[in-house]
Amino acid sequence: MGDPQADWTAFGEIGQLLEEQIAPPEISAALFKAAAKIPGVTLVDKTVDATGRAGVAIAHTGPVSRQEWIFDKGTYEYLGQRDVLVKPYRGLEPGAVTSETVVLKRAVVDAKKELPDGTTL
Repeated sequence: MGDPQADWTAFGEIGQLLEEQIAPPEISAALFKAAAKIPGVTLVDKTVDATGRAGVAIAHTGPVSRQEWIFDKGTYEYLGQRDVLVKPYRGLEPGAVTSETVVLKRAVVDAKKELPDGTTL
């Protein structure tokens, strides 16, 4: 790779797989390793998700913020993502978390709007 736009696109595609698919930890680990090879991607050795679970993250830093994908440090199960400012932005200081998502449970259901516990929206 080496083209910043192509690298960002590759990072984003892997992120979509993590967010939108049910993947066993071995697949999440493979995606973690693949993303870590993209130029500009860094390792965040100690981080926490929105619920406080400790993890390790891979991150890509843009002009204003760093997008982190957080994984369980032992199993590499995908826990969620967050965006962290690296520069001041609209009154917020670097280090401020501007968005977070967390994966609490994933499951396959039989119908639209059905929840894993069998109830519906």
